[in-house]
Amino acid sequence: MQHARAFFFATAFFALAFPPFLTSASAQEKDVETVVAGWVEHVTLPSFDRLLIARLDTGAKTSSIYATNVEMTERDGRRWVSFTVPGDENGEELHLEKPVRRSVLIKRGTDEYDNRYVVDMEVCFNGQIYKTQVNLADRSHLNYPMLLGRRFLKDVALVHSGKTFITEPNCGDASNG
Repeated sequence: MQHARAFFFATAFFALAFPPFLTSASAQEKDVETVVAGWVEHVTLPSFDRLLIARLDTGAKTSSIYATNVEMTERDGRRWVSFTVPGDENGEELHLEKPVRRSVLIKRGTDEYDNRYVVDMEVCFNGQIYKTQVNLADRSHLNYPMLLGRRFLKDVALVHSGKTFITEPNCGDASNG
């Protein structure tokens, strides 16, 4: 019993005296500041200078973007997908082609699943450009054309459920990876 108590106190002392040894290596290696963001934020697709409204959803694992005319093709033995990001306030559509990273099954109802293609995209969030995976989805019935899930939010943002539009979507020449 005395050994257990001594071990407990020694462990507690070590934890209080040397906290850097107890943090994860990935948190120490990354010099990225986590920001508090609202549950709805402006983001941009920097390669196309397109402003979008995104819902930040900690319940979703993968991010999602509204895409129509989704067609898979094969090029040099790799799967590619062409798709359209519907128009912005000017009605301008984006026609894109990207390599397929993977496919996912998304549960829609009790017995319904959607098979969606996942691609890499750059997203400008709070003044930084991040490369992230997004699945291509019909979001026409939803309020926001983009959803940012946990894979994106991890190490980037904490979501404040009572606020919206508190980050800066303009990236200028910034980059982060």
